[in-house]
Amino acid sequence: MIAYWLAAGWAQFCIDLETGFRHNLSRLQLTTRDDGHVTILTVDGDLVIGESESLFKKTITRLLETGKVNLLVDLRRVGFLDSSGLGALVRAMTMSQKEGGQTKLLGAGPQVKKLLEMTRLDSVFENHTDMETAVSSF
Repeated sequence: MIAYWLAAGWAQFCIDLETGFRHNLSRLQLTTRDDGHVTILTVDGDLVIGESESLFKKTITRLLETGKVNLLVDLRRVGFLDSSGLGALVRAMTMSQKEGGQTKLLGAGPQVKKLLEMTRLDSVFENHTDMETAVSSF
């Protein structure tokens, strides 16, 4: 398990590569697990400018560095996504494509769907409503 706790300028880092990642932040929690050749990154909280966006980007970078290039970003527990969070999703997609993989979305809620539509990124991201269908689409 890799875990980060960020608060008041301090950080703690733990590693257990067999069980995946778990990151905690006051308003954001990221967890990863593998399902075959797909890595599922669950986002719980707000993906917005600042520490949560930075943590998301760092997590994506570490996943790609370890060869995990097919990413399914589970957004079912996202409360709010701003333009920086959207940019982090786009960055995840372009980085995974450069490594020969893909990034897809699962369970984008009404606010996220609206943002994707407004920016016309709904035609770029595959957004699935069912985990099994999403994983098998890779």
